Amino acid sequence: MIPNVKRISIYELKPNMILAEDLMLNGLTLVAKKVSLSVMMIKKIIEFYPSNTIYIYTDEKKTIAPNNQDLKEQNLVETENLLNHFSNNIYEFLESIEVNSKLDLTEIRSMSKEILDNKNNYSSILKSVTHSRNIDEYLTRHSVNVAFLSSMLGKWVNLPQKDLTLLTYAAFLHDIGKVKVNQKILNKPTKLTKLEFEEIKKHSVYSYDLVRNIPYLDESVSLAVLMHHERLDGSGYPLHLKEARINTFAKIIGIVDIFDAMTSDKVYSKKQNPFKVLEIMQHECMATLDYYYLTTFIKQMLNYYTGEMVKLSDKRIAKVVKTDINNINNPLISIDSIFIDLKKEKNLFIIDLVP
Repeated sequence: MIPNVKRISIYELKPNMILAEDLMLNGLTLVAKKVSLSVMMIKKIIEFYPSNTIYIYTDEKKTIAPNNQDLKEQNLVETENLLNHFSNNIYEFLESIEVNSKLDLTEIRSMSKEILDNKNNYSSILKSVTHSRNIDEYLTRHSVNVAFLSSMLGKWVNLPQKDLTLLTYAAFLHDIGKVKVNQKILNKPTKLTKLEFEEIKKHSVYSYDLVRNIPYLDESVSLAVLMHHERLDGSGYPLHLKEARINTFAKIIGIVDIFDAMTSDKVYSKKQNPFKVLEIMQHECMATLDYYYLTTFIKQMLNYYTGEMVKLSDKRIAKVVKTDINNINNPLISIDSIFIDLKKEKNLFIIDLVP
């Protein structure tokens, strides 16, 4: 199916319309192509996008025989729309925190069940979570990405079903305390002062205070929320706990929290490609993050990235043929049936995954 495209005024945009182009602002993606628009996205487009017209896909289709690439693109669009839908729900949930003293977990439970029941191939999810998107939606989409990735890692380490459910709850809720942090500090585009960083660090306690008062919710969820920035060597916060004193769910969330943060555009930093991020985590985090969970995460992620298409520094597109656990950011790739070992190329490197 090839969708038709038409140009419309940004003031004609409606929720669930799908963009036919990436909307760029100052070198960053304001809203990505093939994303189903939310009310929040439309507001951002009207407020910030410099052009008054954009291209969207129409409902009219020209039918052709589908191929594997069409199916892959369809899966990615469906996955992106699902994550976007969840992100909208999180946005509404965070807004409710500002007016309600009691949190309603109905939507969190529903989304968690949908994630854990999801039989979708992980390839689409892993590409979608690293896809460029509106930097102002980082908090909401980050919560969704961490929930998906945490549930995946939980399955990879064979957690029981009950624990998978509680883990996913905690992943969705791990950063909700950021709504209580001074937003000017939270969104500061330059380096934080020591005092400002101390204010940011309070978010895990704020999150804990919100979650621990939810009736009938297992204590492991609030403890995971509180401890997701703790590190095995005691260098984390807010309690400087070590090793076994750190909640199991917090150890898992801590790993994927770092990965998603480093592969996402934020107001103060640009995203890095997932191969580079996994390599950095392998070299710098083995002493601070759970070794078994971290090595499992890295190996499983590399399994899914093998066979994917990547953008190179010279703007060419290549296929990842084989990854090297000892040199993650320099896999064996192929371009037009020609094999290239990036370990031997000083001036050629991966920029990002191809959506």
